[in-house]
Amino acid sequence: MPAGGPGDHPLTDILNYKLPTYGPEADELIRNINSLSSTRELYIWWEKEIGWMESPELALSKAKTHYEKLLERAKEDGWEVTG
Repeated sequence: MPAGGPGDHPLTDILNYKLPTYGPEADELIRNINSLSSTRELYIWWEKEIGWMESPELALSKAKTHYEKLLERAKEDGWEVTG
């Protein structure tokens, strides 16, 4: 498998290939996190909070918390966001 292809990294699987990774809810939250942050910020958060652990429950919990934080930040910064 070439580097960067499907199955190479959970975030590219979710964002680029739309492959199920942590479950529908967690995957959608991670896509939403991506829309509210830079790619660099997303990868730093993922590495620190989820990393290579393959726990869907952990990913969902961490994604919910981080998404809420980013949503609040976006609202405070004047972004027009729903949620």
